[in-house]
Amino acid sequence: MTREEFVAQLDRGAIQTAALPVTSGLLRWTADALKRGTPPWWAPMAKAWDKRRFTAWSEAWSLYLACLHYEALSDAESPLVPYFPSCGGTAEADPGVALARFLADPPPTFFENLKIGHRRTYIASRAAMWMSPAMLFFQRRDLPYYLLEVNSGAGLNLAADLTRPMKGFDSDLVSARVGIDYRPLQLEDISDRRWLTAGLWPDDLPAISTLDAAVDTIVERTRNEAAFLQLAACAPDKAAAFIAKNVPCDDPEVGLLVFNMGTTVRMNDADYAAYSAAMAALLKTWDARGLWVEVENVRGETYSMTYQLRVHRILGGELRSLVMASFDLDAATHQHDKSSAAFLGPVFSPPGK
Repeated sequence: MTREEFVAQLDRGAIQTAALPVTSGLLRWTADALKRGTPPWWAPMAKAWDKRRFTAWSEAWSLYLACLHYEALSDAESPLVPYFPSCGGTAEADPGVALARFLADPPPTFFENLKIGHRRTYIASRAAMWMSPAMLFFQRRDLPYYLLEVNSGAGLNLAADLTRPMKGFDSDLVSARVGIDYRPLQLEDISDRRWLTAGLWPDDLPAISTLDAAVDTIVERTRNEAAFLQLAACAPDKAAAFIAKNVPCDDPEVGLLVFNMGTTVRMNDADYAAYSAAMAALLKTWDARGLWVEVENVRGETYSMTYQLRVHRILGGELRSLVMASFDLDAATHQHDKSSAAFLGPVFSPPGK
């Protein structure tokens, strides 16, 4: 990540977050400081990112904001606190002066999180996107299934049927909920809870309130049912191998739904091809009982703001795919493929077969 590349992404991010004065102000101040020269804090930032590769255009600056937000949430004396509504501050003043004070002497944890941290966001409208494919695929077969998410963070998306109930959805068919991540987050660990909040913008209080409500609901459930969510450490490129080793596929009365959200957008084409091939090989072991669901930005569009709900299954011994829906998170309407029900049905003949 060069200084020039980061500046270009900061400028774009400031435009995207223009409705949030604190968030956009932080990005603009950082971009302006880097345009004027090489501030003292840039060298340790660049060093922290030396071995990291950012494929998605928003990945670096959103991680930078998460690291700033985390420090404010963790230290009541941070100069950022009075400017962050999430910490009880006000969004009325320019946060640039406070950011300059913070970056004059950042704590070691700031650079450590830049080096190894992975931002995990809970977007309520996105969290439940696996449920419609599950209804069309598993409920029509009355087939119980294991539910597994790649890069799951604390596993909040796995419990979307609990936090965002959908009419007609049968939660009893979910036999187990398993989340894998580089470093799974524990909801009752204060540091992990702060990191989850830090993944949201510091002046987006409605999103933070929604996150808090979801966390509280799941914490209450897991206190009463310890095995409701299971989390394990695993990198996304090892996900298929992890599932093959740990999730048995020999019971013909149980299926598998594996999904990823905002994960493969961070992969380059070669990595995504390898990930897809591994998932295809995994699904073949489940035959007609396996489904892979993706909620990701459009591949190949650098500044894509459009998500696609992509579903994959094995048909005729090969991986077949369908873009079930396309949508912008803030849009009132979504585009749906009317062939989704047939594609996910118990009997399906691909075109030309």
